[in-house]
Amino acid sequence: MLVMALIGGCGSASDGAVEAASSPTAGSGQVQVPDVLGLDLNEAKDRLGPDLDAKSVDATGRDRMQIIDSNWQVVQQDPTGGSAVPKGTTVTLHVVKEGESVSPTASPTATATPSGAPPVPQVADSQPPPAPAPAPTTRPADPLPPADNPPPANDNPPADPYYANCDAVRAAGAAPLHRGEPGYRSRLDRDGDGTACDT
Repeated sequence: MLVMALIGGCGSASDGAVEAASSPTAGSGQVQVPDVLGLDLNEAKDRLGPDLDAKSVDATGRDRMQIIDSNWQVVQQDPTGGSAVPKGTTVTLHVVKEGESVSPTASPTATATPSGAPPVPQVADSQPPPAPAPAPTTRPADPLPPADNPPPANDNPPADPYYANCDAVRAAGAAPLHRGEPGYRSRLDRDGDGTACDT
């Protein structure tokens, strides 16, 4: 019986040593930070669990509030995934709105951050660059008319005067009328000598 008790006592001590060796952080108050990059904010907070606090910030620097966590995606975290930190440590999650993309050309020095703070990634602008304004067009000046421009020819010359009889010719001061002159008619030249209204 004494031998069995000794063997049993040794076995318990050995089991306790193995359990302690498999949990190096047991009792140390430290936890490992999970990697939550690419997750939506709601799922990232769930994965951090009760041992870590979560703080979300707008990665674009525009200080937008995260009202609906599932509409935001984690693009950077501090501390990084896999880090061992004390329980209760605040993990800062840098997030952008769903559908926004992070600029691949953004560098850590592109945005000024407080000393010791992680660089904030730059969000690519989804707006296309404005189109260049069209060049102003100038209307050519009208050509100047020639200096010696004669008046236009009269396409409709005045009609020959019409006299109803010789009294009208005399009243107009046009008597006598000769053949070929304006107003001459053979009816006014009674004797047919080429001169009308001569008497």
